[in-house]
Amino acid sequence: MSEFSESYHLYTNNPKEAISLINESGKKGYVFKESNGWVTFVIKGSEFNSDPAIVENNMGILLHYVYAEDHGWAAKIFKGNELVFDYSCEWDEDFLVQKNIFNMEIIKELFKNQSINIEEFEKCFEIDSEEEWFDLENPPAYQFAENIGLVNYAWISVDYVSQDEVPGEFTVID
Repeated sequence: MSEFSESYHLYTNNPKEAISLINESGKKGYVFKESNGWVTFVIKGSEFNSDPAIVENNMGILLHYVYAEDHGWAAKIFKGNELVFDYSCEWDEDFLVQKNIFNMEIIKELFKNQSINIEEFEKCFEIDSEEEWFDLENPPAYQFAENIGLVNYAWISVDYVSQDEVPGEFTVID
């Protein structure tokens, strides 16, 4: 079975901020415990695109992470409701990399309190072909997530959580 992960990650130590964001957005979902300065959450009704209500109500630094093992991956980072980083890599038909908003200085500034190795971080985005992608032991999407400090990113989606396929503790927002 192929992995289809989609999650949000709020850069905070306080899960209540993610709960408030979901509630203010009129959504339902699940919020995980804080880990490494990130609070992971998933929302119902999300279809692999950043939810406009979540983005509009965001007051902090928010990452929307998507990984479809056989199709591609994407990362969008919002500061408040402003999109400040936008990357995607797809290989459904052709291998296509889109660096719509790609500024390492923004990454350095946003995560200056975290020990991100920028050189290693940049390598996550240097894949040039589908063959190169599948030759890697650790996919660049995972490298990105690990380098930025995420713990809850693999096999995480509202479907996996609602089917009790995700270990760990989380709060249900209904």
